[in-house]
Amino acid sequence: MKIRTITTGIPSPFSHDYLQRAAEFNATCRTRFEANGYEVQSTRISTQIWNDAPDIEDILALETQTKALGIEFLSLGTIFPDEPHPVGALSKRAELPKPHSVGALSTRAIPPNPLEHIADAIAQSETFFASISIDIKDVNDLLIGIRVSKFLESTANIIQQIARNTENGYGNLRFAALMNCPPNTPFFPAAYWQADSMNFGIGWQAADLVYETFANAPNLNTALQHLKTRMEKEGQQIVAIAQTLAHEHDIPFIGIDVSPAPMGDESIAYALEQQLPGHFGERGTLTVCANLTRTLRALKLPLCGYSGLMLPVLEDIGLGQRSQEGCFNLDSLLLYSAVCGTGLDTIPIPGDATPSQITAILTDVAVLSSRLSKPLSVRLFPVPGLNAGEMTRFQSPYLTNTTVMSI
Repeated sequence: MKIRTITTGIPSPFSHDYLQRAAEFNATCRTRFEANGYEVQSTRISTQIWNDAPDIEDILALETQTKALGIEFLSLGTIFPDEPHPVGALSKRAELPKPHSVGALSTRAIPPNPLEHIADAIAQSETFFASISIDIKDVNDLLIGIRVSKFLESTANIIQQIARNTENGYGNLRFAALMNCPPNTPFFPAAYWQADSMNFGIGWQAADLVYETFANAPNLNTALQHLKTRMEKEGQQIVAIAQTLAHEHDIPFIGIDVSPAPMGDESIAYALEQQLPGHFGERGTLTVCANLTRTLRALKLPLCGYSGLMLPVLEDIGLGQRSQEGCFNLDSLLLYSAVCGTGLDTIPIPGDATPSQITAILTDVAVLSSRLSKPLSVRLFPVPGLNAGEMTRFQSPYLTNTTVMSI
């Protein structure tokens, strides 16, 4: 079993004490899990800074600190439409432990519009992730809510800005629009911290486990039964180690995001095909997606985050191949989002996609999230200079290449 991420949440990244403690704790967790036979692919830190960061210079200055501390990835948190400077745990600073450097920024001016900082923070950094939360409790908000509509348009503009200001639009790997996503999710870029103290969660990989189980089962029902047994056994071992670490360091463990996360040759598309009559995207795909997600959410483990089926097109070699072959399209993925985990994830779209076209995609996912009362997210990659049907040219260990989707 591979662990994709150990993610520690902290109140403020501007406190060197918090950053250092989280970095040291992540290193301890990595060592402990590796000593127990687990491969740990990354450790991460999530936070919530947008009511605490006065300008882009202060945000970008964090990267020097994070690199010096050996921090691989840092989530800068999320912004809500009705709370431009999110309240909650951070607004109660007096209730938190106060390392000596936390208050350095407390008396400085808060920017009137933190949305202005996101594109620059992503484009000018290598380790930062961020998101915007579009929490629609009533679908009518999308029909008559001017504020929400403007927020969606602003999100579309940020996606375009990141695409224009990073090579091949690669920066959009580190930005997402979230719809009704809970805090303290281990996976990036959905991760943002909101709690009463530091905490940590785990996201595992497990796509290989799905492949092995599905390939060796005579039918879907048997495959899912065996998968549940295997995942609960693996999960209980991970939880036992995590709870021991939580007790030793007085940092609460929030659970496992059990979403099977594809990477490299470990493809969730190829795994699902072991119980499909044909290729991923053809008839039967919706049924397998729905039943796998149902099984994941029934695991007798402490769950957090999405805990559903992820379908990140640019992160999965099999999804990339089937997309190139025309086995599915954007509408197919929207349909699967109704029964699985994350929404529209790492989708390459034409570089000349207009703000209104991107806004329309975001609105569709927001409506679906509202109607079904489920967390979804959107990561779109407008690829500058490419049209629908042309191949992407990413050179990254985290992405595969496939054809740009028509929108």
